[in-house]
Amino acid sequence: MRTGLLILSGFNMRAVIALCRWAAAAGVPVHVVARHAKDPIYLTDYAAQVMAVRTSETLDVAETTGWIAQLRGTYGYTQVFIAPSTEFFNRFLLQHRSEVEAAGGLIPLVEESLYIRISDKEAFAEICAAHGVAVPAVFDALPATYPFVAKPRSYGAATSGQIKPYLIFTADERAHFVARERPEQFFYQEFVDGQSVYLLLHVARNGSITACAQENLIQQSAGGSIVLAGVHDFHCAPAAAPYLALLASLGFHGLVMIEIRLCQRTGRAVMIEANPRMWGPMQFTLDQHVDVFAPLLADYGVYTDVIIDRPTRQSYYFWSGGLSRQQPFAYHHFTPDRFVADYQSIASADLFARPDTRPLHAYELTDA
Repeated sequence: MRTGLLILSGFNMRAVIALCRWAAAAGVPVHVVARHAKDPIYLTDYAAQVMAVRTSETLDVAETTGWIAQLRGTYGYTQVFIAPSTEFFNRFLLQHRSEVEAAGGLIPLVEESLYIRISDKEAFAEICAAHGVAVPAVFDALPATYPFVAKPRSYGAATSGQIKPYLIFTADERAHFVARERPEQFFYQEFVDGQSVYLLLHVARNGSITACAQENLIQQSAGGSIVLAGVHDFHCAPAAAPYLALLASLGFHGLVMIEIRLCQRTGRAVMIEANPRMWGPMQFTLDQHVDVFAPLLADYGVYTDVIIDRPTRQSYYFWSGGLSRQQPFAYHHFTPDRFVADYQSIASADLFARPDTRPLHAYELTDA
């Protein structure tokens, strides 16, 4: 059965590039749909894999199935494996699963109801609490004391359209939140201080697990993207077992990133949120010689014999393009002095300062 990979570019570019790199190394055909004519993919070696440009920002079933038909007609694919690249796209695929699959698309996601229960922050927090997995304490109403975290009850619930939570440390930040949002669309949790860890997983349908973990060291302000991370062994620790058991009990399979705080006050591993899709720092997973793409494909009987030459193992994940002169950064058990002291090792892991993406790297640094 001949299968091609399809990925939408323009969003979650760090994950898009990681998949394109993996596919090039594995000899797996990957085809890219660009967001528009100025998509960052054109600043990489993978511009040659662009097979179409979206006609609009709005996803359309007919256009999506048209891409599948184009690839099947041009390359003789029996089916087209669609990369689960972004939350918005994944939900679109699940809403229109029958049409996309009828056209020959292969969607590597669980059923829609389970996906939403894991992805929606309040729903998954409730599931975790019911299964004995520690979660932040929940406030009954909008708190008047600080700090606290305001999270949309479900994806797209925020009036402003903001997806990420609000980290609220001051009265001014609380006032800004109330002016911008409808508070009833949010739920409120304590802010958990401590080491920030990502548990990075592929769970196969037979229950086998490919796992990795990272400790987040520097993050963009207001809960933005991770800029610097290092190796962590959380996936090997006993504290990871309840998460794996929970996913198994739910019947989950696929890619998932779970954000965890190792609470400095209680020592407990506290679940912050889960993202059942490709994650931004996927390159770090691959740089640790933990291949989550191969088992994702193999779970659907696709490219089951992939062999890749391993690159030099990196000690860090570093996205220099995520640095900006205009914002402060959140340091998680890390300091500017440590950054300077270990900069040579950090710089060697720079996400886009690599031969296939040097123009994109230069663009991001100039644009910052």
